[in-house]
Amino acid sequence: MTVNRVTAGVGVVTLVLGVILLIAAGGLGLWLAGVALLGLSGIAFVALVFLRVGEGEEQDRLRNPRG
Repeated sequence: MTVNRVTAGVGVVTLVLGVILLIAAGGLGLWLAGVALLGLSGIAFVALVFLRVGEGEEQDRLRNPRG
């Protein structure tokens, strides 16, 4: 459960920072950093979805060990 919160926290923080950098972008470097942070937040959220799906499958296997 804590991994889910950490992953969600990382996703939210990088998303907010990416948006802030894109809004404040005065040059190419800030714009690239903002886009990179948005990409990292997307990776964190996709990883969280796959983690939740895997946990659900694992719980299902534990409830029904023989299929």
